[in-house]
Amino acid sequence: MPALVEIARALVLLLVPLAAWRLGFSYSDWAALALVALGVAIWLGVYRPRLSRRRAELEVVVIPGSALGHWFTGRMGAGLTAGASVLVGVPVLAWVALRSPPLVIAVLLALCVVAGLLSQWAIRVLGRSLTPPFARVMGHGIGSTVAALLALLPLVWLNWAVIAVPHEITSVGLSEAVAAQIAQLPPRAGWLREGLGLFAALDGAKLWLAAQHREALWVGLIFSVDAALVSFVVARSFVAVMEFGRLISGRDE
Repeated sequence: MPALVEIARALVLLLVPLAAWRLGFSYSDWAALALVALGVAIWLGVYRPRLSRRRAELEVVVIPGSALGHWFTGRMGAGLTAGASVLVGVPVLAWVALRSPPLVIAVLLALCVVAGLLSQWAIRVLGRSLTPPFARVMGHGIGSTVAALLALLPLVWLNWAVIAVPHEITSVGLSEAVAAQIAQLPPRAGWLREGLGLFAALDGAKLWLAAQHREALWVGLIFSVDAALVSFVVARSFVAVMEFGRLISGRDE
């Protein structure tokens, strides 16, 4: 039961800012403040376990009382890893929340639940042989990776066989298809629209390729890589948010 409670709490922490972002983006760029809150959750959820593991390593490597102990704290490495997770995870989650069809969102929500369950199971199993800092970080990696691989097939199938390609895209060129996707963003200037324009351009190119070369094997490979990247980022981000939930509930180890 505690495992399900942690997963439910993480789902709330993930979905509330994404819902606020999706509802508010049509009206104002201030909706990005919801993404800032999500970014903080992901950063802390990655930083704390990584820092604990790094400190456990340094206790073995650095002699107690050494002058180098003031420099080798593990904070920089943990902070950079957490920062990279935010820089990749938040934009992908923001775009998924804005533009993914309901079926894809349903699969990604199931992916989050599976990632949470597998991560907790992996942590318990590894905890029989490893110290908690190592078991937790490795469990996060194993659980999220396996869950992402399990979600890969349904995501590729949905994008390839179920979700319809707009008919009008079959009669235009690549540049027109990309421009049409960008035009669907709110018609206001700003850094946020420019940033999301990149995701819109990639979506337009993907749809155009699907419409023009649907029977080509290499197009299916592109869809597979795209689905794999999204599923992996979503799974890792959710596990980080779940770890953040442990932190704010006082269960951080």
